[in-house]
Amino acid sequence: MPPKPGSVFSYPRLDLQAQPRPRVPSFYALEAWRATEGRLPDFTELARHAETATAPRLGWPAPPDPAEAIDSAEHDLAILDRLAAAGRPDAGAARYLVTANLHLARALRARYQRWGSKSWTGADGLVGRSEMTRAAMARHTLGARSYSPTSLQTYARCPYRFFLYSIHRLAPRLDPEPIDELDPLQRGSLIHDIQFELFARLRQEALLPVRTNNLDRVQKELDAVISDVTARYHDEFAPAIERVWLDGITAIGVDLREWLRRASIDNSGFVPRHFELSFGLELRRSERPADPRSVPSAVGLDCGIRLRGSIDLVERHRSGLMRVTDHKTGKADANPEQIIAGGTSLQPLLYALAAEKLFTGEVEISCGRLYFCTSRGGFATAEVALDDPTRASAVQVANTIGAAIAEAFLPAYPAKDECARCDYRVVCGPHEERRVALKTRGGMEPLIALRGAP
Repeated sequence: MPPKPGSVFSYPRLDLQAQPRPRVPSFYALEAWRATEGRLPDFTELARHAETATAPRLGWPAPPDPAEAIDSAEHDLAILDRLAAAGRPDAGAARYLVTANLHLARALRARYQRWGSKSWTGADGLVGRSEMTRAAMARHTLGARSYSPTSLQTYARCPYRFFLYSIHRLAPRLDPEPIDELDPLQRGSLIHDIQFELFARLRQEALLPVRTNNLDRVQKELDAVISDVTARYHDEFAPAIERVWLDGITAIGVDLREWLRRASIDNSGFVPRHFELSFGLELRRSERPADPRSVPSAVGLDCGIRLRGSIDLVERHRSGLMRVTDHKTGKADANPEQIIAGGTSLQPLLYALAAEKLFTGEVEISCGRLYFCTSRGGFATAEVALDDPTRASAVQVANTIGAAIAEAFLPAYPAKDECARCDYRVVCGPHEERRVALKTRGGMEPLIALRGAP
């Protein structure tokens, strides 16, 4: 539009929300032209004048000449564009940006600390530099409060993720919406509740252990439990498509029947004794049943961790040995030879150590294990024997995480591909793996060693 002294009119020429296509100018722009020129142009003439008046780009919404900017944002972008094109601009050429706005100055300094500085700073996460910060973190040491294995596992994935999840206890915002299909968490909750109630009924009816001669009766009990549990969940989830819900429940039933069939031919000699054996979850017990041997307080492990959690299944062998099992309902991702899998799989070891404390003087705990008890997991198992090497792994976990908490040093340092499945990506941004590769490894050696542990 021909420029008039003291007035500038602009409109977006591309629709970036729906699809990248030209937008028709508003009728207001035509009326503005008529008010200044005394005649009413057509849309083609208006668009032609707008294209020749300035040349902003889609990826850089500012004109090449700062004098043609219509606001301070376009002006600053035009200045920065010139400086970037110059390659080696004069020192201090953009200094005015730091003094123009307090918030902009803070943002620019934080961006430099994140991308331009090789050392770790407060812009990289929790990097404690003061005694006040370390004093605040003293309330969160491994001996001062309890942690679950799940929360401890997040440290190896990313220390800052551990800080947000376990210290700040931030959770993704839940937007209520109709349930079209069961997500992995809902499916896992259903299966765990069905397994607990089934074990309770089988113990009451003296149907444990499950064997081929009582499998038919056990499966009838399973059908009744599935009906009762899914009725409760149906009211809670309010599925939008009933057919999809029923198909999901049918798939769960198929998996659990196969789980029982495999249990009926298991000749390991272990017999189920305790189900949902919890410790340190006194507030949660009002929401979900627990085994009578559960205790309200957390368990203090010899490695220095105060542990809370719930063991899905504790079995006893005729020899007197016990083993603990954590049921998994997702895809099997465990190596049969693993102990802590680089700090990302701690349930088998830590739950076995907790059971050892809970049953001190009664029995010996032989191992902890993961049991992927669905068709998706292939009904695979991964056992971790309770011996000297595995106990040393627990000490390594406790020492590494404990020192990081005590020193208030929990920066963003994600393991490979972890950002893609992190709930806090909106906090850090999408380029953390590339960004932290520019940082020094100073202080990260214990974490790197933990990630390399079997």
